[in-house]
Amino acid sequence: MNRMIKVAVLAVVAVALPAQTGSQSPPTRLERLSESFQQLSRRIGASVVKVTAVGYRQLEAEEAGETGVAARQQSAGSGVIIGEGGYVITNAHVVVGAQRVQVTLPAVETSTAEEPLKRSAVRPMGRIVRGAIVGLDLETDIALLKIADPGLPVLGLADSDKVEQGELVLAFGNPMGLDNSVTMGIVSSTARQLKADDPMIYIQTDAPINPGNSGGPLVDTEGKMVGINTMILSQSGGSEGLGFAVPSNIVANVVEQLKKSGRVIR
Repeated sequence: MNRMIKVAVLAVVAVALPAQTGSQSPPTRLERLSESFQQLSRRIGASVVKVTAVGYRQLEAEEAGETGVAARQQSAGSGVIIGEGGYVITNAHVVVGAQRVQVTLPAVETSTAEEPLKRSAVRPMGRIVRGAIVGLDLETDIALLKIADPGLPVLGLADSDKVEQGELVLAFGNPMGLDNSVTMGIVSSTARQLKADDPMIYIQTDAPINPGNSGGPLVDTEGKMVGINTMILSQSGGSEGLGFAVPSNIVANVVEQLKKSGRVIR
């Protein structure tokens, strides 16, 4: 009797094993977390642009060997589409003194029933359009641009007063000219004053920020912008985990005034 029971159990196990081996296991927590970051990056990346400004500056006598000599200079940074009508935010130091501003839009990936979406390891270059400076504010280092593409994806603003220390954030932009980059970190401080008498406060983050990230968004896990990446403190010139962003509530106030009058009145 016992021998018959053992044979029956072995038969059941033999039938069950192939079914378990062929089935797909449910995603782990890490896989779900990774997928959520991938979806967030794709959504936010559609609103992040590259800003290039071309202008001229007067050289010092020591540089040129004579006075009254001007040299062509070019600066590049990041920007984010924040409003209907083609409004783009960037840092004022990226475009101040510029005679021409160009905005490189993110590449648009489209698909149809006849031609499905083809993904490439290298993202294609986006369109380059002219940008007009609506206004800028040097104290907050915020500039508002306008482009003739009103139907682009817009990034919403979060309430920066609700940001908490230790909160997970992502920094988007074009560091060192490397387009469409994203880094991750936490909020190190919610209201950092760089000097005791400085009227400006910043969100401090350890998300890696480098030259070229200026003007890009600092985003929370809900996909809303909590700040505009503005500067770093560094002894080496590279990221040392001391990045600073203008809080979104300050950005919203400055943008509203720049839209109305092109300047900020305090």
